[in-house]
Amino acid sequence: MNVSINGSNVSKYIESISWSGDENQLARKVTISYLYAPQDPNVHNISVRKGDRLILEDGIILFDGIVLTEERTENDIKMQSMAYDYAWYLRGKAFGVYKGSPAAVTAAVCAEAGVACGTLYDPGGEVEVISTGEKSIAQVIQTAYEGKDAHLYMQGQTVCVEKYGEQLAGTVTGDDAVMDAQYKSSIENLVNQVVILGASDQPIGEVSNGLTGYGIIREAYKQTGDEKDVAGEARKLLKGIEDSGKVVVRGNPAYQTGRAIVVEKVNSKIRGRFTIISDEHAWTGSDYQTTLGLRFLEVA
Repeated sequence: MNVSINGSNVSKYIESISWSGDENQLARKVTISYLYAPQDPNVHNISVRKGDRLILEDGIILFDGIVLTEERTENDIKMQSMAYDYAWYLRGKAFGVYKGSPAAVTAAVCAEAGVACGTLYDPGGEVEVISTGEKSIAQVIQTAYEGKDAHLYMQGQTVCVEKYGEQLAGTVTGDDAVMDAQYKSSIENLVNQVVILGASDQPIGEVSNGLTGYGIIREAYKQTGDEKDVAGEARKLLKGIEDSGKVVVRGNPAYQTGRAIVVEKVNSKIRGRFTIISDEHAWTGSDYQTTLGLRFLEVA
């Protein structure tokens, strides 16, 4: 694995690398750890400063981004630097009215900001997104794709959008690649009834997901008068049993958030084709492991 800072290869001075993504994290992140002892003539001190360009590559470029933080404790001779990819710049605010398909809206808001677009998943239809500075570029794109299960990511400095789980990254099995697997099922965030309130804040109806065997946890939805489907909007507040899981596998840079993976021969709970919703790749010396968070909607 090669790490370069502003075009200079510093790989041999890096002790550990973490490269990660998450469905709730706009930009992918890299953290590198290296020796830093400016008073010790026996230590080669590399210079990694805020604003530097950091590239991670292994035959192909896996990460291209900007160093944002430097961290060091007094009783340690190690320094950590953290970088985000160029999606970090999509935090900038948008000003305009954007109409068209989700892909067209994405292309328009990016063009306005001088950001290039690559492959854009386009589910069709027409949307309108208005921002007077309250929405970021990323939020305009996310609003355009609302309900379409779309994953926004960067290829270098180019914005791309794909449908979650459409691209299969590979297959892992308990015979070889899977080193650990964890499964969790929870009703901690359960909401099984939503009361619909009318204009006078009086109940006018309710919706339920039928999971009343765990006791009643209610939420309220206030009718606005603009809804096409009041009950449908209220149902969005319902929350049921949340299944989650993760697997620790032998490292593979193809396993990234937004892609799918097939898990076999592990156990009856984590088996089938899953969408990856988080990934963390860790290199320490020659050891390389990848931890994947899995979406359980597709569980077999």
